[in-house]
Amino acid sequence: MVQVQGEEVEVDNIYVIMPPSGTIIGEATEKEMEKAAELECRHMAFLRLQDMNLQVNGDSYKELLNDFLDFELESSKFWRSIANRIGLPYEWPIRIDHANGPIYMGQHEFDVEPDAEDEA
Repeated sequence: MVQVQGEEVEVDNIYVIMPPSGTIIGEATEKEMEKAAELECRHMAFLRLQDMNLQVNGDSYKELLNDFLDFELESSKFWRSIANRIGLPYEWPIRIDHANGPIYMGQHEFDVEPDAEDEA
């Protein structure tokens, strides 16, 4: 049994019951919108830094690694709290519109194979 938006659903695979991309599943608070925007900016900054293909020494590497780790821990904590508040599995790819506030399903293309029993 999986709790999905306040309703218990019996499933063997949480991706089977996932709504299509773009489905609005909740509303973010102002604080959540600001935090999501901040995390998105940090994520983009890290991506751009990676694209630069820089050479770093051991100390710089350790510092960057700590920055990446801090970002991942903060991001994970934030998205877990959102998933928990609106009652969704953490593994679902959710996004927040930073300007208007809807929480919606992000892009996903999971190939969910039907059970062999379902095909019979």
